[in-house]
Amino acid sequence: MYFYLTRNLLKENPIKKLFIGLVALIFILPAHIHAQEVSISSELTIRGYFSYDILGEVDDRIIVFRDRGFNKEVDVFNMNLEHTQFAEIFFEKKKVDIFSILGLDTTFQLVYGYFEADSMNFMMKRYDKAVVMQDSFVFHKIHKKDVRRRIGTVESEDKSKILLHTLDAQDRLSFILFDNNSKKTLWAQKAFVENVDLRNDFVEVKLLNSGEFILILKEEGLDENDDILRILVFDPFTGEYKNVRLNFNTFYRNNYHLDVDNANRQMILCGTYSEKKAKEVLGYYYINTNLDALTGSEIVYFLNFDDRLQNDLLQGKKKKSKVFNDIQVREIINRNDGGFLIVSEVSREYSRRNPYNNSYNRNAYNGGGYGGRGWIDYYNDDVLISNISPQNKQDWTKVLYKKQFSQDDEAVFSSFFMMKTPSRMRIIYNDEIKKSNTVSEYIMDPLGNIARNSLLSTEYQNMKLRFQDAIQVSANSLLVPSEKNYNLNLVRITY
Repeated sequence: MYFYLTRNLLKENPIKKLFIGLVALIFILPAHIHAQEVSISSELTIRGYFSYDILGEVDDRIIVFRDRGFNKEVDVFNMNLEHTQFAEIFFEKKKVDIFSILGLDTTFQLVYGYFEADSMNFMMKRYDKAVVMQDSFVFHKIHKKDVRRRIGTVESEDKSKILLHTLDAQDRLSFILFDNNSKKTLWAQKAFVENVDLRNDFVEVKLLNSGEFILILKEEGLDENDDILRILVFDPFTGEYKNVRLNFNTFYRNNYHLDVDNANRQMILCGTYSEKKAKEVLGYYYINTNLDALTGSEIVYFLNFDDRLQNDLLQGKKKKSKVFNDIQVREIINRNDGGFLIVSEVSREYSRRNPYNNSYNRNAYNGGGYGGRGWIDYYNDDVLISNISPQNKQDWTKVLYKKQFSQDDEAVFSSFFMMKTPSRMRIIYNDEIKKSNTVSEYIMDPLGNIARNSLLSTEYQNMKLRFQDAIQVSANSLLVPSEKNYNLNLVRITY
């Protein structure tokens, strides 16, 4: 628009040519220097597909995997997001369950299983950037009677290992630990945990780069008001595990988020707490301990929300409890000095349907987030970043204001993405959840100084960006999926 007006002005009054040229230099040149480069791929249809995975960069190509049920497809893009290849992946059986899809440095890897006779075969296949198969073999088998639940999978942060797990008929957890580097099964065993109903109490498992893994279990206490969380740290190479039992006693744990710093073997478990269930949230709780120093009776720290934070967060809102009860911990960011940042978001949802009517359209596309529940309003508002010192003191908390509202989309276009570099963090998000939208970012330095920028506009671009599913591919570049009318585009933003 600016260049259009400038050309017209020059035609109408050529005498102003020098003046307007100077204005253009003053206003356009700085914008060009600090501008972002945005690349958009051609469209891929996702109508009729169950899911898709963006695997990021494999060598000098970007790989997208699409699951159409019996058909598994791969699309290849070059670094300019030009579509260069389409291929279909073929398997030993028509029906297979894919457990893990990973983009590695020069290949991408599929881990999947299928039933043959009385066994389930666990397979690994690798393909290069041209979708030419480089390796394929069965790395483990188990009897089909030992598969009573869908196979769960968790990957280590460095992508070196994969842990598969399921429950057998006796409610024992069956584990398979596979090493991507050596391409071998490191450990396979059934685990029985005393006094635990794994079918109902299992919450989460997290795999470390070392191959150890952390099992999170909920547990019923003797008193109905007891709130107990059990943490088991397994070492598959010794067969031993450490047991940590956290009883919050007079406090109620509203939610939790688990993070492990693999470099320093530091475990942080964090969430919000209140005095009693359904009461006003008072602040954060957390444990911060080294995995090698676990004693079983770890200290739980409690950090209250102070008056200043309440004033910053409320900003005219009438009921503070309605705001603080909606705070959800999204991420933990470890500092080099032993401190950490708690990143949380004000997030809530309301149902517009009769609570006794549980029917919904089960045939809807679910890979893009539309196939679960309808008739729900989603609110994703302000982001809180709290800086916790190595001495377990809250140095500061910053509130980054945003306001997002959507309906019946499981909030897949809401929330935010954090892009991290040693010198700064960028919190990138959609200003509004609508067809023509502005994308904004907050930039934060290590001291907590904040700047807010308008990043780009999606008007006339036919884009709806899913920032919570973005992938950081370099220190200055990220890939974001865009979905609209059952079409998928890849969007690359480079600073």
